[in-house]
Amino acid sequence: MSLEAALQRALSIRLNLQITLSGLPAVEEWMDIHLDRWLEHVPTPPEMPPGHAVSYLAMLGSDLRRMCWSAWGDPAGFVPKMADYFKLCNIAKSDAAILDQMGEKLEPRLVGSWVGVWGGKVTTGWHFMDPQDWGKVEPLFGTHEAKFLLKKYVTDHKVERVERFTQAIGEGAYSEIELAAPGATVDEQVGALDAAFTHFGGTGLHPGVLQILREAPYPSFGLSARIRAGKVVRVSALVPGMPLPVIEAVCRELKLEGWDDRIERLINTLAVEGVSRVEIGRAGDRGGVDIQVEPTQAAPRPAAGQPVQAPETVN
Repeated sequence: MSLEAALQRALSIRLNLQITLSGLPAVEEWMDIHLDRWLEHVPTPPEMPPGHAVSYLAMLGSDLRRMCWSAWGDPAGFVPKMADYFKLCNIAKSDAAILDQMGEKLEPRLVGSWVGVWGGKVTTGWHFMDPQDWGKVEPLFGTHEAKFLLKKYVTDHKVERVERFTQAIGEGAYSEIELAAPGATVDEQVGALDAAFTHFGGTGLHPGVLQILREAPYPSFGLSARIRAGKVVRVSALVPGMPLPVIEAVCRELKLEGWDDRIERLINTLAVEGVSRVEIGRAGDRGGVDIQVEPTQAAPRPAAGQPVQAPETVN
């Protein structure tokens, strides 16, 4: 891709992200400056090393009460922008020390930052997006209940690596790790997810949700665990892209309040490819479904008098 085309793509993604804000009830006017600040500190194509691009991911809660933007790429392009961004966020010395320590120990090839809105607050942080050996990640955790739970799960299921490591900064900071679901078939991976929900949260996945997941066309599931103050506070099943009616069916099975019909329009604004992944999470007795989209370009608008075409879904 030429530099001119890369710049045009980056501008289109940024513009489409900003356009979606007006359709998100979670985002209040005072939050715009924080979201804009994050966007301004994502490297542009000229700031990235030759041959390297920026990857984006946008998350929308099924009820549009949660959203998150994230980006990542080669450290040479991201680290200077992240340093400036976190200074503007008044990053605490302890948070900066965690980033420096993990960066030194893990030497990630893909790093980035993210910003999200939920619970009436703006939360931000960083992540390493390339797989890391569990043996390198484990010593960086302290001694606490969550580490023992993780270690037992990883050992019992012979998980060898962490797919993603995420860290929030500021008040109520947390860590989140992503693991690939063990197993070679859909049934094996879905069974592993069910066991993980029991292991980390006390109860398995809802039977109706399990049945829906078992109808996936191929095995490509993941698991994420969020750790705060030494405890696993949220566990999530990561599911390959699903058609919106199926996602809505999952929400019904979980008896979640609210399915916002604006979701399809917002997804079409962000990407012609549609949904890339779905996160089915549980924190205590509360559940949630989050839809992830890889922003590229908006889906084409139908010609006058033509029906709107649903976006293709990545399965």
